Parts: sequence; structure tokens; C-alpha cells
Amino acid sequence: MSASALSANLREDAQLVIDVIGEKEAVTLDYSAESVRWLDSYIARHRGELDAGDKSLLQEKFGAYLGESIRHNYGGCWARARNGEWMIEFDERHQASPFALIAEHLDHHTALAQTFASLPRLALQRQN
Repeated sequence: MSASALSANLREDAQLVIDVIGEKEAVTLDYSAESVRWLDSYIARHRGELDAGDKSLLQEKFGAYLGESIRHNYGGCWARARNGEWMIEFDERHQASPFALIAEHLDHHTALAQTFASLPRLALQRQN
């Protein structure tokens, strides 16, 4: 399967989050910073109920949604890293790893919304 077809699958996974979570939770997700804050709180509320399989599925689906949120708000495109991980690439030196960010939030209670809001500043710091 081509890289463009695989990145289309990621966009489909993000849309699935919008559709399924939107219906289940009566929320409108739209890739905005507010939607990422909602996703952050959703994970925090349900973290204690999740087993390893749930976390793996959420990392896959929510990672795609977070990646699309990054792409919609800050630009970039889906690209595969050398290790095979899907990233949002802004340029050859600057990437974001939405799947790793979700995994960190699921396992270590990191501040997903705060990290999302900090992405432009973090990218600028790396340029200097």
C-alpha cells in the first residue's frame, strides 16, 4: 500500500473518532484546540478503566485524531519516520509524534492539551 493510501487511512481513523465519540458522548470534535482539550479530559476520566488492549486501540485512533488536529492547526503532513512510526512532519528537522503523545497521556498522565498548545513554541525553540 502506498504512503498516500496509508495516510488516507489515518485520516479515516480520525474521522471515525469524530463520528463514534461524537455520537457516544454527544460532543462535536472538529480538530480544534478545544477538541484536543476535550480529548485530554476524556482520557483522564476513563484512564482507570482501560486495559492494555483498550490503550492500544485508543493510541491508534486517538493518535490519528491528534495528528489531524496538529495538521489542521499547525500545518505539516503525515510522513513515516525511519523507525516506521507515523509523524506529522513540518520540515525535515521538525516533526510531531501524535501516537507517542497519546501513549504518554494514557500511561503517564501528561498534559496533552498543554503539549498541543505548545507545539508552535517548541518548534521555534528547536530552530534556534
